[in-house]
Amino acid sequence: MLAKRKQIHLAGYDYSNTDDVYFVTICTWNKTAYFKNPTIVQYIEKEIDYRCRVAQEVTVFAYCIMPDHLHLLLKLNEGYGKSLANWIAAFKRYNARILSLMHGIKPLWQKNYYEHIVRKDESLKTIAEYIAGNPARKMIVNEWTDYPFSKINYDAF
Repeated sequence: MLAKRKQIHLAGYDYSNTDDVYFVTICTWNKTAYFKNPTIVQYIEKEIDYRCRVAQEVTVFAYCIMPDHLHLLLKLNEGYGKSLANWIAAFKRYNARILSLMHGIKPLWQKNYYEHIVRKDESLKTIAEYIAGNPARKMIVNEWTDYPFSKINYDAF
């Protein structure tokens, strides 16, 4: 008999709510350090930027692209009209296709993702600083500001 897969998302929760902010973690396949390559990371950054500024699907408060995973602090924008799962699936699908074609990476992402729904009493700025500080905590750099793939969008607060 197959083991039942652990539920990591809240059953019955409305993940299309545009009032909520999500702290999302997406890992690479088998935690492979694909994102040590700056060229690959730039594709991920461009896609985040495109989905924020051009498509206006989400507002990203902060992100950090570590060697084997990505952290995002985001909210879905009013006009998006789909769920967080839809957004992440589209984001992952696009990057997987591009990086497969350009760099032969296949597969790129683990099947699922983790999210934390930010509570009203939690500080977005504190969470954003936690996300941006990941490279310093992992001793990749001394200060998070020295890490080129960690960003806080202070204008979004």
